[in-house]
Amino acid sequence: MFWTILVCIVGGATVVGCYNYFFKHDGGGNKTQGGNSLMGGKEEKAPDIYKNIAVFGVDKDGYRTDVIFVVNFNSVTNKVKVLSVPRDTKVRWTEEQRQSLRDLGKRTVSTSKINEMTAYGGIDSIRLFTINQLENMFGVTIDNYIIVNIDAFNQIVDAIGGVDLEVPQDIKYTDHSGGLYIDLKAGYQHLDGDKAEQFVRFRKYPNGDVDRIAAQQIFLDAFAEKVLSPSIITKLPKLVGILFNSIKTDASLAELSQYYQYVGSFNKENLSFHTLPGEGRYEGGASYFFPYEDETAAMVQEVFYDQTPAGEAGESEEAAPTVEIDKAVSLVVLNGSGITGAASTARDALNAEGYSVQEVGNYSSTDIEATFIHAKEAAKAAQFKAYYPNAQITTNPSLTTDVQIVLGKDVQ
Repeated sequence: MFWTILVCIVGGATVVGCYNYFFKHDGGGNKTQGGNSLMGGKEEKAPDIYKNIAVFGVDKDGYRTDVIFVVNFNSVTNKVKVLSVPRDTKVRWTEEQRQSLRDLGKRTVSTSKINEMTAYGGIDSIRLFTINQLENMFGVTIDNYIIVNIDAFNQIVDAIGGVDLEVPQDIKYTDHSGGLYIDLKAGYQHLDGDKAEQFVRFRKYPNGDVDRIAAQQIFLDAFAEKVLSPSIITKLPKLVGILFNSIKTDASLAELSQYYQYVGSFNKENLSFHTLPGEGRYEGGASYFFPYEDETAAMVQEVFYDQTPAGEAGESEEAAPTVEIDKAVSLVVLNGSGITGAASTARDALNAEGYSVQEVGNYSSTDIEATFIHAKEAAKAAQFKAYYPNAQITTNPSLTTDVQIVLGKDVQ
């Protein structure tokens, strides 16, 4: 169950608000005027930041971390990268972790899903287990963590005035015992806290949790755009209050304030989303997600060790980004529009352009409003925006083909 996503933006306007509210205005702390601290002396330039922050969403029971992602902030490259970890990722408990369970008087286990580690060890011991596991998996240090519950998620989305995004398909699901009622129509729309929760909690996708992560990343992108917009300024006092009353973090206010200078110059185009590569399958009667070792190693390099400053990829700041044209990509076209023959028509058109469509078929839904493109790598998908300019692109390293185009009614 999902509650979710707050702080892809501990480095977003949320942090700007925290800094302004507590340090520059009447919210407390030492005010500043004209660049000088009232305590004496000038404000010093904030140091460069390289931080990894783990963000967790806890289920309604408050024990399982059903949403896990690690945010890398790098003020030298001016990039923010978000790496999502499927909740069903299989983990083997180390002897140190098992000893920590014994020290806490808990029963020990050898293997589990990563979202279950806090159920065994307790949410207050998240550093001993889940965070330790993430550090072992990626070979990095997690500097801070943030835990958000479902009530906080709803309040935060409402506090920023909701978000606008394209819901790619009709989604409907009811769980009376869990108090979950999802009913959203496909199309571009405004989501308040309740509707946003429905969107990010829905999981009945063809590829299960991997597709749900893709939906969460669509939401995060829209959330970031809203939080970094000028309109958020008037909403900051209320937002700050919710944050400090509803989230749990080991980051101090002083630590958060260092993001202020960085966020002021941040461009949302430098925010990117990634998903741990792997596949889901059953083992011993349980469903797990198994990461691909080689692909994971490459992604760790991309997310945590990227040293190229934003905008320095060979193009000038004024030039449009280069779109990679690769007509050898493996390609599948699925019809989600309900328009008879749409997939075959698209196949013929793409084949005429020099591509080779391997397969056409029907998508699981025939009521998709807007075309969307799944791809192992976003760079592989970008070339198809020339044919489907309004399509949303989502990445899924576990796809069996390079690109999967799902046609919506907009192909008319």
